[in-house]
Amino acid sequence: MLLLLCLLLTACGEAADPAQTSAEINENSSLEESEQLNTNASGVVTDSSDLDFPLGMEINSSSFTGTVYISSLITNDDVYNFPDTNHITFEPGARSNWHSHGGMVILVTGGVGYYQEEGQPAQIIRKGDVIECAEGVRHWHGAAPDSWFSQIVIWDSDYVSTENAEAEEPITEEEYENLETVKYTGRTVTEDNAFMFQQAQTSTTLSTFSGPVYVSSLIGRNNVAGTPELHYVVFEQGVINNWHIHEGGQILIVTDGIGYHQIEGEPVQVLYPGDVVFCPPGVMHWHGGSADTEFAHISINTNPELTGLQWFDRISNEEYLALTELTDND
Repeated sequence: MLLLLCLLLTACGEAADPAQTSAEINENSSLEESEQLNTNASGVVTDSSDLDFPLGMEINSSSFTGTVYISSLITNDDVYNFPDTNHITFEPGARSNWHSHGGMVILVTGGVGYYQEEGQPAQIIRKGDVIECAEGVRHWHGAAPDSWFSQIVIWDSDYVSTENAEAEEPITEEEYENLETVKYTGRTVTEDNAFMFQQAQTSTTLSTFSGPVYVSSLIGRNNVAGTPELHYVVFEQGVINNWHIHEGGQILIVTDGIGYHQIEGEPVQVLYPGDVVFCPPGVMHWHGGSADTEFAHISINTNPELTGLQWFDRISNEEYLALTELTDND
């Protein structure tokens, strides 16, 4: 548990998804921007029950100011060979100290917060934003004063600095209240997007799926954390895929709706936001949405040098309709 906590604390530092009132925005920001950030459309979350992912375990550490929670999603192993991945949740006003570590990909899952690299203004980031923090870059992150904030962090835990790491330093109340802030210019999520991350503009129809799906890329393969490409897959209501086998295995992180996953010979799993699915290399499985909701997940084809993919038949309509009992009784 101590080792896990150490890894998670190091991985805490990249994503922030902020929403500020006009009093919290630096006077260099326009009134128009202030008003936009203080609306419901800005993504401000005032109650933790409105976050999509579970809170996780409270962190007791001097590396943070305020109350912060952590969940381990993926632990790097020799089966999937995927970097350590955690989910971090900040109460309003909570934040990390200045720190640095291995390269990290940040996926903002809820609320509004800040992400600041040394020598740069604090960036205001929100649900759906995707950020890369290069190895060794000194930074901090945390929630806006009036919003909860949550993020997935995928990071290179094997990184070893060749220089003496600077000591962690907290962000004082005075510094926090007088931040120079700017909007995150890398935001791609449109105002009409209904999902955690940006849905692809057009759907794809494949014989191996029972209906249309929307597939987009969250982050390319050549990223700072050394991950395979991360895809975002949105299933229309009632759509599932066929049984299939990934030579290199697959990991799914559920973000929206209610779905199903089944490994051959095992019971069907009912999936909710925050759930993580592991399908080992060479094992047959299928997944998709429930009959009542649209469904979305992050899809990771692990061990990307192993490219083999085999498709088989799909479960019958009768088998699929019988699954409604699982969600009805859940």
